[in-house]
Amino acid sequence: MSTLSPVLRAAGASVLAAGTVLSLSGCGAVMSLLGQGNVMELNVGDCFVESSMNTALADSEVSDVPLVDCAEEHDSEFFFSHEMTEDEYPGDAETQTQAEEICTGQNFTDFVGVSYDESEIYAAYLYPTQETWDLLNDREIICYVNTPGEMVTGTLEGANR
Repeated sequence: MSTLSPVLRAAGASVLAAGTVLSLSGCGAVMSLLGQGNVMELNVGDCFVESSMNTALADSEVSDVPLVDCAEEHDSEFFFSHEMTEDEYPGDAETQTQAEEICTGQNFTDFVGVSYDESEIYAAYLYPTQETWDLLNDREIICYVNTPGEMVTGTLEGANR
């Protein structure tokens, strides 16, 4: 179990996710439109090392999440995808609120095996920006689990921790 209170834990994960995903979704998706990168082609079950993604985010032209085979060491795995249904982009704040609920609620519990508040595993997400919504018809919120400071092999599905 995490040593942080659930409120602090959720706030920290939200800040991490918000900073990471805005940078990745905005720049990366536009680069994908130009035929580069994998940002618009991520799938549930894809694995990566979050520090490698964060290093890639230091460049303003990020277009890839550096995926690894899940049989290799990694600390992050995409576990749920949701297509937003609104006609108009609901704004960054509303989109982040939806992503937070989708990725730390029942979908997390179903995947990991325990509720987010009880888990030592973190959740974060990538989501559409106004730019990707308009240019690429991007409506996907994709959630990932993360084990900070711990590398794993295989899936975290059913980890029950």
